[in-house]
Amino acid sequence: MSRDLAPEEHETFRGHYGTGDACRSCGNTDVTIRIWEKYGTTSHDVGGDIGPEGIIAALVVCEACGHGQVIPRAQILAARNAA
Repeated sequence: MSRDLAPEEHETFRGHYGTGDACRSCGNTDVTIRIWEKYGTTSHDVGGDIGPEGIIAALVVCEACGHGQVIPRAQILAARNAA
């Protein structure tokens, strides 16, 4: 399953993956971050584990231009190895 992160979770997401603060296409800072959680984790709840142990995929979508940026699985795994 997937869910959109609450605005208060965006900073935590950026801390883990170094992205999601603005659209890479137009620079707009109004973005939606959608995650797909790993089964058996708390990442499906607001405030749950959105770190590399809790998610398997993520997408950042610009609310202004609609540009979407996939967070590569390798980037998620690299964050897991760095933790």
